[in-house]
Amino acid sequence: MSPSGRAGGALVRGAVMAGGAAVLAAAAIGGGLVLAGGDPDVPGEDDVHASAPDCAVVPESAVAEALTDAVVESAESGPRPGGHTTVCAWTSLGRAEAPGTLRVEFSALFTDTSGEEPVSGVQHTEGALAAVVPRGGDEVVLGAHVAAHVWAERAPGTAGLAFQADNLLVRVAYSGVSGGDPVEWEDARETAVRVAERLVEAV
Repeated sequence: MSPSGRAGGALVRGAVMAGGAAVLAAAAIGGGLVLAGGDPDVPGEDDVHASAPDCAVVPESAVAEALTDAVVESAESGPRPGGHTTVCAWTSLGRAEAPGTLRVEFSALFTDTSGEEPVSGVQHTEGALAAVVPRGGDEVVLGAHVAAHVWAERAPGTAGLAFQADNLLVRVAYSGVSGGDPVEWEDARETAVRVAERLVEAV
């Protein structure tokens, strides 16, 4: 092969890798906490989760299984309207041959007594879960009894997942690249489900 051919191949591979990096950058780790203004809301007597778990509850082995050579990109926690939220993000972009990103969000939603009829934390969480699950998602069972919803995000190679544990809403987003291209949807889905199964055990 001529030198110009080798150079052309290198340019193509570089362009593919850059495209994969752009997919990861656009896919999974946008957004931060929506902090509550004024005094934070407080949990009710029947709310099982008085706050969102911190990022340490996510098993390191679950992150390592999803992402090779991952590092923490961000870890935030604070009050949100009607509850308390923790957002955790990891990335292996620039560190692994098949890079990816993983985002886990915990939202503890509290009982709302501001109206004529109280809305329990569980009801609050049920409404929030219904709001985040798009049409066309799949339902899967985590462990023996926890129902989760998983769907394809707009960015190629990205799976979103959400499930409820009492008054805690748990969301997972995984995005991956393999060979410079976004991973297949089935692979992204499988990774998100595996992470969620570990989270069910942890929370």
